[in-house]
Amino acid sequence: MKQTTKAAMPHMFAIKALDKLPGLFKPRRYLYHCARCKWSFVVNDGRRGALRPISEDGSPLTRDEVVARAETFAAGPCPAMRVVAEAHLHSNGSNGRIHTSTEEVSRPELRPH
Repeated sequence: MKQTTKAAMPHMFAIKALDKLPGLFKPRRYLYHCARCKWSFVVNDGRRGALRPISEDGSPLTRDEVVARAETFAAGPCPAMRVVAEAHLHSNGSNGRIHTSTEEVSRPELRPH
């Protein structure tokens, strides 16, 4: 259940190409910025495949915050989407039950004119 929740709530990134690090075979760096939760990540920072979460205001993040943000980079969950999903569950009065694609959902019948 936890994996399906993560897959349903990924970040929505805007990607910006940054400058290339000095050196002959250094990779290009990219800034990934989530349009929903406003978290930012620098990819290829220092070496190929390296990921560095950065704060919105430029202040240093704690070690725990860096780890928590990095875990959500690839598949989510995006914190903004988690808030939306929790609000939806509480507002629809469904006691937390979510319909899946295998369950039968009642739909109104279409009648010919």
